[in-house]
Amino acid sequence: MASYQLTKIQEYDGHGGPASEVMGGDNHPKTSTTPGRYVVGAIEKHVSYGKYKGWSGVAWGTEMRLLGDVVMVKKGGSWIRLSEVNSEWGKFKGKEKDLTAQIKSAYHSFYNKLVVPDRWVFNDFGHVSVKYFVDRNKNWKMDGKEGFLGDFIHTTPGDEARVALKQPIVLSESHGCIHVKPFDIDTLIGNGYIKKGHTIEVHPYSEMLVANNLVRNHARPPYEVHFYPGAFKIAVYRIVQK
Repeated sequence: MASYQLTKIQEYDGHGGPASEVMGGDNHPKTSTTPGRYVVGAIEKHVSYGKYKGWSGVAWGTEMRLLGDVVMVKKGGSWIRLSEVNSEWGKFKGKEKDLTAQIKSAYHSFYNKLVVPDRWVFNDFGHVSVKYFVDRNKNWKMDGKEGFLGDFIHTTPGDEARVALKQPIVLSESHGCIHVKPFDIDTLIGNGYIKKGHTIEVHPYSEMLVANNLVRNHARPPYEVHFYPGAFKIAVYRIVQK
C-alpha cells in the first residue's frame, strides 16, 4: 500500500463552529465543523436557496443600482427588482421604500455609509466559497450519491468590509463552516493549495496543536489543506510519496 509524507509549509488563521451545538444570534444553530477527509468539488460564489436565501440569495459582487426608490440587481444580464429575486425578498413587494431603507441600513452597518452600494456585499459566504465532499469511492471527483457538505470554507461580509476599511480582522465563530480572512482564501486558491480535486482534512477539536509532519495512506500530491478547529489554524502540507 502506498504511503505519503505530509510536511507543513504554510499556516493561516481559521475559525470553525463551536465544539458543541449552540443557538446563534440569527436563530440558526451553530454546529461543530465535521472532522474527516474530503475532496474539493467547487470553488465559486455561493448562492443560497434555503434558510439563508435572504442576504445570501444574491451572489457576492452582483451589480446593484437605485432606480427612484427601488433597489435593482442585475440577474442574467437583465435588471430586476430585488423584491423579485426570490420569495424572501418578495416579502417587500409593494414596500420598495422599506426595502431600500433596509439595504442602506445594512450597508451602513458594514461600511458606515447610508447608501445603496453598486455591488452586492451582503452574502454571508463572502466573495468566494470552497465546497467539499466525502469521496466515498476515492476517485477524486464527486459522482454517484456523493454531495457537498453544508460546511464550506469562506469569508464573511463583516471581514470583507474590514479589509476594505483597512481594519484588523478577528475571525468569528461560524455555524459549522470554516471562516478565513479574505486575503488568505485568495492566497490559498491563488497559490494552488486549494484546488478542485485536492484534499481538505478537518481534524478533531481535541487536537490543539498543528502537526508539522503527517503520514497518510491515500493522498494526491502536491498539496493538502488541513483545518485544526481546536487550534484555530489552517495548515498547508506538501505531499511526497514515500
